[in-house]
Amino acid sequence: MTKLALLVSALILLGYLALMRLDPLTWGWLRPRGGLAMQAISLAIANFGIHLGAQAQRSLNMRFQLAASGWIWLLVQAGGVFYLYTHWQAR
Repeated sequence: MTKLALLVSALILLGYLALMRLDPLTWGWLRPRGGLAMQAISLAIANFGIHLGAQAQRSLNMRFQLAASGWIWLLVQAGGVFYLYTHWQAR
């Protein structure tokens, strides 16, 4: 499960890099609102939560909450990059 989360995170970052190539004045390392740097930090936190959710010594309730919140955040970020990419194409 954690390897899949890393793969999804890498795809999200590649999607943001594609946005940066399409319009470098709008999408960059630090813009808008943090850009690729903040995206990478955000994905690292989500992956850390998923990693903590995979540890057997935690209670089942805590493992579920950590994994679910990490996956929800990955899906939100993937949806955001997809929306931005398709919105840019519509211009």
